[in-house]
Amino acid sequence: MDVRASWSRMRAMVTTVVALAATASIAFAQGGTGTITGRVQDSVTKAPIGDARVVVISASNAYASTNAEGRYTLKVPAGKSDLRVLRVGYGEQKFSVTVAAGQTVTRDISLTESVVKLQQVVTTATGEQRRVELGNAVATLDVAARVAEAPVKNIGDLLAAKNPGVQVLPANMTGGGSRVRIRGTNSFTLSNDPIYVIDGVRMTSGNGAAIGVGGTTQNRANDLSPEEIENIEIVKGPSAATLYGTDASNGVIVITTKRGRAGSARWTVFAEHGQIRDRNDYPSTYAIFGKLTGATTETKCKLTQLALGTCTVDSTTSLNLFSNQDLTPLKLGARDNYGAQLSGGTESVRYFMSFGVQKETGPFGTPAFDQRRLDSLKILNKGEWIRPNALGQASFRANVNAAVTPKLDLSASLGFTRNDTRLPQVDNNVNSIWYNGMTGPGFTGVLPGVVTNVGSTGTALNGWAGYTPGETFQQVTTQNVQRFIGSFQANWRPLDWFQGRSDLGYDLTDRIDFNICMFATCNNFGTNRLGFATDARTNIRNFTWNTSGTINVNPRPWLNSKTTFGIQYVNFLSQRVTARGATLPPGAQTPADGTTPSITNSTVPQNTLGAFIEESAAINDRLWLTAAIRTDQNSAFGTNFQRVYYPKFSVSWVMTDERWFPKYRFLDELRFRSAFGSSGAQPGPTDALRTFGTATTSIAGTDIAGLRSSLPGNADIRPERTTEFEAGFDIKMLKQRLNLELTYYNKRTQDALFNLTIAPSAGTAASAVRSNLGGVQNTGVEALINAQVFDSRVVSVDMTFSATHNSNKLISLGFDPGGRPIPIVGLNTTVQQVPGYPLNGYWGRPYTYADADGNKYLSPAEVTVDTIWRFRGYSQPRDEFALTTGIDLFRRRVRFNILVDGKGGSNLFNNETGFLCPNTASCAFNANTNASLGDQARAVATTDKGTLNTAWGFIEPLQFWRLRELGMTYNFEEKMASKLFGGARGASINLAVRNVKVWTGYTAVDPEANYGESNTQSTLLTAGPPTYFQFRININY
Repeated sequence: MDVRASWSRMRAMVTTVVALAATASIAFAQGGTGTITGRVQDSVTKAPIGDARVVVISASNAYASTNAEGRYTLKVPAGKSDLRVLRVGYGEQKFSVTVAAGQTVTRDISLTESVVKLQQVVTTATGEQRRVELGNAVATLDVAARVAEAPVKNIGDLLAAKNPGVQVLPANMTGGGSRVRIRGTNSFTLSNDPIYVIDGVRMTSGNGAAIGVGGTTQNRANDLSPEEIENIEIVKGPSAATLYGTDASNGVIVITTKRGRAGSARWTVFAEHGQIRDRNDYPSTYAIFGKLTGATTETKCKLTQLALGTCTVDSTTSLNLFSNQDLTPLKLGARDNYGAQLSGGTESVRYFMSFGVQKETGPFGTPAFDQRRLDSLKILNKGEWIRPNALGQASFRANVNAAVTPKLDLSASLGFTRNDTRLPQVDNNVNSIWYNGMTGPGFTGVLPGVVTNVGSTGTALNGWAGYTPGETFQQVTTQNVQRFIGSFQANWRPLDWFQGRSDLGYDLTDRIDFNICMFATCNNFGTNRLGFATDARTNIRNFTWNTSGTINVNPRPWLNSKTTFGIQYVNFLSQRVTARGATLPPGAQTPADGTTPSITNSTVPQNTLGAFIEESAAINDRLWLTAAIRTDQNSAFGTNFQRVYYPKFSVSWVMTDERWFPKYRFLDELRFRSAFGSSGAQPGPTDALRTFGTATTSIAGTDIAGLRSSLPGNADIRPERTTEFEAGFDIKMLKQRLNLELTYYNKRTQDALFNLTIAPSAGTAASAVRSNLGGVQNTGVEALINAQVFDSRVVSVDMTFSATHNSNKLISLGFDPGGRPIPIVGLNTTVQQVPGYPLNGYWGRPYTYADADGNKYLSPAEVTVDTIWRFRGYSQPRDEFALTTGIDLFRRRVRFNILVDGKGGSNLFNNETGFLCPNTASCAFNANTNASLGDQARAVATTDKGTLNTAWGFIEPLQFWRLRELGMTYNFEEKMASKLFGGARGASINLAVRNVKVWTGYTAVDPEANYGESNTQSTLLTAGPPTYFQFRININY
C-alpha cells in the first residue's frame, strides 16, 4: 500500500472539509440564534421525564437532553425549526417552533408512554440515527437496566440469548472468554468474531493469552465492566456494517458508555455478593476385575472380553472423584462486586464518573486429602495453590460532555481497567484436573502388578490417574492487564445544513502473562519439578481516527437530502517479549534465575485507511433511500492488490403513513425494510510477505549459517469479501402492545482464504500458502416479538420471544495450481470441509450392531462399520430460541425475570467420552457392566475396529433447553428508601440465579461445555457452566 500517497489524499480531503465549513460559518454568523426551552412530562401522570432527547431536524441533528426535572434548553437558528422528541418507553413527538434572533420561546411537551419499550435512536458509522430510517435490523440491549436485575459479570453474559442471530458460547471458568458469532460462520482460516467499537474507538477484543493452560483463554472484551455501559447495539451483517469497512464482515458490536445528565449531583452505589457452584455431573471411572482365560492373577478387563468369554469377572468398582467430598477439587466459589457512580452538571457541561471493583474466586480448590498430605509434609500450601482460579478487576471511568458554544460540542470518554486473573491447568491437557480425574483407575486402592495408585513422586493418588490436584495446582499461571481506552469527539455545526464530526481514540493494553513451577513443586510431568518460569510481556495499541461531514438540504418540502462523507484511519500494533528460564534453583522465581534461559519476541502491525460517502433521501418522512460506498487500503493486502470497494444500498418504508394505506384499528405501524451491502475480513498481517529464518547447511562437512524461506508470501492476497442481502418488516399492533420484527438474510463470502498446498520444490519451509480460493454462504431467518400480555396496576406481564434459523454451506474450495477443483479439506477426519456441505461439518463412518448371542455384551464382531465416510451434521446450532418473561406485581414494586433459551438443529462431538473410551480402560462404555448396548457399540466402533475405527457414535444430536436466568427485584418506595438508607432517592434489591437447569439428551457434561474460541465447540475434558447465585443492592442519592 502506498501510505505516503494515501496520506496526501487524506490531507487534501480534510482541507476541503475545513474550508467548506469555515465558509459556511461566516455566512451563518450573519443569521443569529434563538433559544427554545421547556419541560418534557408524562401525558398521564404529569411527572417529569429525564433523559428525553429534543432533536432539531436538520443536518446537525443538534439536540438537548432533559435533566431529572424534565427541563431542556436548546439553541437554534433564528426562524422556524422542526423538532422531534424521543425517549425510550414513550411515543415519538414532532412539533415546530418559530423563534427570532435573541428570543427565548418556551415549549412544554407531553409524551405518551409506550407499553413495549423500544430504543428509537441507534448509533451508526455516520452518527446517531432514528431506527425507523434504517433498512437493516439492529439489535439493542439496555445494559443499565439488565445489570440492575440480572447476574451479569461480563460482555458474554450480556449478549447470551438476548437477540436473534447472535450466538454466544459463554465462559465456563472464572476469567475465561466467551465466543460470539453473528449470523453464522463466514471464514475457515480467519477469525469469525465481530469487531467491537466503544464510544467511537475500535477496541481490541480477541483472545488474549501468551501462556496456555490447556484451552481456556481470556477475551479482551471482558475487560470492560458492564456497570459502565449504557447500551449495546449489534450491527449484524455486511448490509449494515459496510461503512465500518474491512474486518466488519462478521458484524459490529457498538458499545456506548454512560453519560451524565444535567442537574444536581446524583450518586448511585451498589454492592453484590454471590456464590458459585459447579453443579455439573462429571463422568465416573469404572473397573472390572477378573482373570483372563488360563491366568491365575487378577487384572482389569473390558466389556468386549466379557462378550468373548475371555475374562471371568470377580468384582466391579466405580468412583466419581468430583462428587467424593474428600477427593473432589470442586469447591464453593464466591463473587463480590461493588462500586459507586456520580452524575450531574449543567446544560453546558455534564459529567459521569464511576469506580468499581469485582472479585471472583472460581469453584476449584485443593482437595481435602491433598491438603492433609501437604500438611503432613510441612509444605506451606500457598493461597494460589489452595484456590487456583480467581479474578480481580478494578475499573474507573470519567465521561464529560460540553456544549462549548451553540455550534460546538466536545466530549471525552476515559476508562481505565486493571485485571488480575489466575487460571489452573485445565481442559485438553495431560496436566489438568479433568484429564487426571476422568482417566483414573476407577478405585482408590491397589491392584498388585496392575495399579499401584501411587504417583511417580511417591504421592498416594487416591484414584487420580497420574497427578493429584494438589500437585497440578502448584503450577501457577497468572495474567495482569492494565488497560486504558480513551476517546475525544467534536461536533461542529457552523450552519443548519452542515455538521462536522471528528473522533480520536486510543485503546492501550499492557499485559503480563506469568507461569511458574518452583523447584521441587508441581507434578512430575517432563522436567516440571526441576522448576521453570515464563514471563511474557505484551503491549497492544489500537489507534482510531474518524472524521466526517454531513450536508443536509431540503430541495423540496417533501424531500430531505443528507450527504455524509468521511475518512477513517485505524492503526494496530502488538509487541511481545517472552522470557523463559528452565531448571530453577531452590527458591528462584524469575526466568533470569534459570540455568537454561531463552527469549523470543514478535511484532504485529496492521493499518487500515478508508474513505466513504453516503447519500440518504427522506421522502415525506416515511420513505428513506440510502446509497453508500467505502474504499479501504490495508497493510495486509498483497502488493498486487491495493484497494477494495464496499457498496451499500438500503430502503425503509413506513407504509402505514401513506394516505392510501387502509386504516385498521389493530395496526399502529407497518414498516418494510431492505438492505444490500459488502464488507471484508483482512488476511493475516504477514500473509502477503515472504519471510525468512536462520538455517544451517552442511557444505563439504562444514556447517555454514544462512537464511531459509519460512513463508513464501502471496503478493496477490486480498481480503475475504462478504456481501449480504437482507429484507424484513416491522409491525406494531394493538396500541403498540405487540411488536413483531421478521428478517431474512442471504450472506455470501467470496475470496475465502484457505491454505493451498505447495510443492517441496518451492524453496520454502512452509508446506502451504494462504490464498483466496473458496466461497461460503449463510442464509437465515430471524424473528423477534415483544408483547405486553397483561397490564394493570396490580399485575403486569411482558414477554420477548426471539427465534433464529441459519443454514451454512461451503460453496467452493477453489482450484489447485493445476486448475483442478479442490474436493475436500480434512479428508477422512471428523471435521471436514466439503463443497455443498456446511463449513466445519461433522463426518464419520456409520455403524450397526446386534447382540447376536444375547449375553448383553458386544464383541467387536457384533459391530459392523461402514467403509464410506458420510455426512453426520452441522457443527453449529442452526436453530435458537429464547423467551424472556417479566412479571410486575404491586404497582411494579416487585418484578420477576425468567429467561429460557434453547438450541438445536445440529450435532455436537462428545469428545470427552469419545476420547476416554479409546484411551483408558475405565470409560463407562467399556468398563461398566450396566452399560447399554448402544453405548457399548459406540466404544467398540471407536476402539476395536482397526482401520475402520469411527467416532460416529459420539457425534450426538444437539438439542437443549436451559433456564438461564431467574431473578426477583424489589423497588423500595421513596419514603422507605429515604428512611432506611439515609435520605436516598430510591433503592432496590435483587436476587438472581444464572444457569439454573438444563434439559437435554446430550450425554456429556453440558451442551455448552467449551474452551477456547475456535470455529467448532471444544468439549474435550473441560468444565460445564457453573451456577451463580447473586444478591445485589442498588441505592440512589
